[in-house]
Amino acid sequence: MQRTLVVLLLMLFPCSLFAQEQATAKRRLKIGLALEGGGALGLAHIGVLEWFEKNHVPVDYVAGTSMGGLMGGMYAIGKSPAELRTLMLTVSKKWDGIIGPTPYGALSFRRKEDLRAYPNAIVLGLRGGTTLPAGLSAGHQISLIIDKETLPYSGIASFDELPIAFRCVATNLVTSDEKDFQDGPLADALRATMSLPGVFTPAKIGDAIYVDGGLVNNLPTNVVRRMGADIVIAVHLKTSTPEAKNIRSLVDVLGQTVDVVVTNNEKKGLEDADIVISADLAGYTLADYKAAETIMNRGLEAAEEKARLLETYRLPDTDWEEYRREREARVKTAAPTPQFVKVTGTYPDAVAQLERSLQNFAGRPLDTKKLEGALTRLTGVGKYDRAGYRIVQVDGREGLLVTVEETAYAPPMIQPGFEMDGSESGDVNFTLGARLTFMDVGGYRAEWRTDFLFGSTYGAHSEYYRPLTAGSRWFLAPEGAASISTFKIYQKNDPLAIYGVDRANIGASVGYAFNRFAEVRVGYDAGWLKSKLRIGTQQFPAVNGRTGAARLRFLFDGSDDPVIPRRGVQMETNFHWFDTSPGAAEAFPVMDARVGYFQPIAHPASLFAISSGGTTFGRQATGTPQFFLGGPERLGSYGLNELRGNQYFLFRGGYLHDLLLLPPFAGKRVFVIGEYELAKMYGFPTAAKLPNDFAAGIVAETVVGPLFFGGSIGDSGHKKWFFQLGRVF
Repeated sequence: MQRTLVVLLLMLFPCSLFAQEQATAKRRLKIGLALEGGGALGLAHIGVLEWFEKNHVPVDYVAGTSMGGLMGGMYAIGKSPAELRTLMLTVSKKWDGIIGPTPYGALSFRRKEDLRAYPNAIVLGLRGGTTLPAGLSAGHQISLIIDKETLPYSGIASFDELPIAFRCVATNLVTSDEKDFQDGPLADALRATMSLPGVFTPAKIGDAIYVDGGLVNNLPTNVVRRMGADIVIAVHLKTSTPEAKNIRSLVDVLGQTVDVVVTNNEKKGLEDADIVISADLAGYTLADYKAAETIMNRGLEAAEEKARLLETYRLPDTDWEEYRREREARVKTAAPTPQFVKVTGTYPDAVAQLERSLQNFAGRPLDTKKLEGALTRLTGVGKYDRAGYRIVQVDGREGLLVTVEETAYAPPMIQPGFEMDGSESGDVNFTLGARLTFMDVGGYRAEWRTDFLFGSTYGAHSEYYRPLTAGSRWFLAPEGAASISTFKIYQKNDPLAIYGVDRANIGASVGYAFNRFAEVRVGYDAGWLKSKLRIGTQQFPAVNGRTGAARLRFLFDGSDDPVIPRRGVQMETNFHWFDTSPGAAEAFPVMDARVGYFQPIAHPASLFAISSGGTTFGRQATGTPQFFLGGPERLGSYGLNELRGNQYFLFRGGYLHDLLLLPPFAGKRVFVIGEYELAKMYGFPTAAKLPNDFAAGIVAETVVGPLFFGGSIGDSGHKKWFFQLGRVF
């Protein structure tokens, strides 16, 4: 009996070993993917993922940094490589806008006024000291893209619950440590890993401040290994080695210094990988989003080069379908209908108003396009850097949570401005200006705004803007101003007279803000005007006395840019009824109007037409002339203020052609401009019947304002070269 048992055990032992071997053979090795950061170069990851999907290579874990984190996160939530390709091609085409400030059309009316008055990109915050922004872009637009794509996953407790387990890496600037995000709001994690220093402002989450994880772990193979991967595949973005002769400027040195740090931690990531897919991206840079499709294809080619090695992990068709079914079962495609709207991130009065304005998004399926438009317009008020959204659950109800992030350095804020007029050779006028703005002074949406001018004009103007109620379109605006300036008159290129002009006035308006495009005001100003001939021959009488005028103004700005519009319409009309003015024999009316139309005709080109005019309705005894022509924007070939009178019209029509793009720190774009001007100053006897001229030049949108170099030639021997800083239209 004992012998029989022994025999049976010996017979069963090999069977048991065989069964264990079969079980081990059936266990599939878990594959993890580590995706390197690299800005536009990270789009190569899409090509690698396309190859994996086409060849049935499963991905069980994915971790990434920066663009690798974004691509890995989008893939982990269920985006197919084809969907990723379509999404990123669309994003790449408008990348300049995504990393730019809030679009001009989305700004509030008063912020548009600021940019028209001070047409440059410099804003200094005064909260806690004079401070510059923490990045070229607040990252609002890229955050909205992330919020939209991750919205169905707002409620997940861990990134392991995603269709593919996911991690992304950021750098904590407070502790100098690496942060591997594995839970919390997914959108916040992706925004943190994407915060490229200098480009996007850091992401603030709780008490931590995060930037791009490339500084500490740009190729997180160790993170993938810790997630449980048996096989770790690294996708490396191979770039060209810089030449010593090309490291010359401050920007070159700083950029290469960061590259050294990133390259060194990439080496550790490469050492920890079992397989490395290296995409050859020599000749491309982190900002080459225009080459998006080519870069994606380089990733596809890189994976194909490793085909023999990767095919070891290819699944049979039946196993692949089972893997896909399990992955797709965890995919969420729709967000629930929000039952309420909650706002966080700002003070209580603002929260109450914002929640009231967003209530239309509760109780109905979420329209993300309209919501994103509303949130972008919110950043256009000037108090918030970003506004994001996700779904939350409170007391068993699901609602829309809108998180606003107040601008860390402002308000208050100061906008410097620079104006230079070199239209007369040997006589350059320069004025330095600044606009100081305080917000929510004395109430929600109330503003106190003051301008200071130094140079050819010395002066100050201050206005307090107060809506009647927190949500009212009606407002009151008391104001006061004083200035000392010189007023020059030239005949062609020869100076005739220089007047000193002193002004002071106080007034108040009541107005109605139709929307962010249009406003109307009616009010009254009382003040003092003194003009005195300093040098030259008198061209109009000197005056000294009190002024008083009722006024009406309507302004509409539907253009797409404050400096060089390419599309849209601008309109402004002013009417004054002077009940008293020094030198005037009686009360008189003054009205002026301006209309501008801008229309693109091709991608790099656009046309513009601008008409303006003014009249005193036949009244001539006004003390001093009310209108002047001559100089940039008002018959450029003529001398400054050469034509004067009480009724005129002016037409400008021209062509703009986009020439080249400036580096982000230097400005925006450079244009070629050509235009024709036609005008008439009624009652000026020595002028041509219809003064006109042609002008052409180069316009650069620099960081300190538009810089215009050109020349103009007109009738009656008028011609000149000129340059101008601060104004084009």
